[in-house]
Amino acid sequence: MWIFRALRQTSLIRTALAIYFSLFAFSPQSLHAQQDGSSSGAAPGWPMHNSAPSHGLPDAMGAAPLKTPENNGSCLLWAAVLAPPNAVSTATLQIPGKARGEYDKGCGDLRNRKFESAENHLRKAVELYPRYAGALVLLGQLLAVRSRVEEARGVCSQASTVDPDFVPAYLCLADVSGQLRNWNQTLEFADHALKLDPVQNFYGHFYMAVAQFHLSQLPGAEKNALQAVDDDHLHRLPQAHLLLAQIYGTRHDLKNVATQLRAYLQVAPNSQDAPDVRKRLEDLEGQISR
Repeated sequence: MWIFRALRQTSLIRTALAIYFSLFAFSPQSLHAQQDGSSSGAAPGWPMHNSAPSHGLPDAMGAAPLKTPENNGSCLLWAAVLAPPNAVSTATLQIPGKARGEYDKGCGDLRNRKFESAENHLRKAVELYPRYAGALVLLGQLLAVRSRVEEARGVCSQASTVDPDFVPAYLCLADVSGQLRNWNQTLEFADHALKLDPVQNFYGHFYMAVAQFHLSQLPGAEKNALQAVDDDHLHRLPQAHLLLAQIYGTRHDLKNVATQLRAYLQVAPNSQDAPDVRKRLEDLEGQISR
C-alpha cells in the first residue's frame, strides 16, 4: 500500500492538521488482492479543502474561482460557484440586516482563521435570527474545524430543519457523516442534496461516490465520481480523479488509473501531494510499458 500525504488544505471541516490517507499501490499483487470489490482503508482525496473558505482565493490547482455574492453564502465551502435559482430561499430573503452583518464578520474572521471570533459572530447571527440556515451551516463548518464534529452535526441538522430546501445543510451533514465514517448516512444526505439540486451538484456526487466506495458499491461510485468531474467546471474537487484512480485500481485497470492520475496533476499541479502522485504515475507507467 502506498501513502499520499493529505492535502494541507485539509478537510472541508477539519482542522489544518497533516492527515494521511492511503491508496492502492496499483501493483499487480495488491490489485489482485482487491478485485473482490473490497474498499477498506481511507477514501482517496479525503479530506478535500481548507477549512477556512477559499472562495476568491487560489484553490488546489492554483486558479482563483469566481466570487459568489455574500448573500448566496460565499463563505460556505458548499456554495455553488454559479448559484442555482433556488439558492436564495425565502428564509434567506428574510434575514435581518444585523444578523447578516454578524454573518459577514464571522465569514471575514473565518477567512483569517480567527476561529474564536468567527464562532462568536456566527452564534450572534443565529441568536438574532434563529432561522438563519447559512449561518448555522457555516457555524457547523467552523465547529468541525475545531474538532467539535458532533456539535457540527447538530447545527447542520438544525439548518436542515429551519430551511428544508437549503442544499448546503445536507452537504454539510454528508461531510460530517463522512468524517465520522458513517457511510450510510453520508449516502443518504448526499442523495437528498442531489434530489433538491440535481444540476451540477458536484459535491453531492462526490460524497455519493465516496460513500459508495466505502460500501463496496463500486459501479455507483464510479458513476458518481465521473459525474462530479463532469460537473466541476472549475476543478474544485480534483480529488475525484484520485477516487476514480482507486476504483479503477480495484479492477487492475492500470491504463485508466494512469489516466486519472494525469488528470489530477493537470488540474492540481501545485497541490501538497502532487509530488507523490507524480512518483506513483511514473512507477505505474513503468509497469504498463513492461
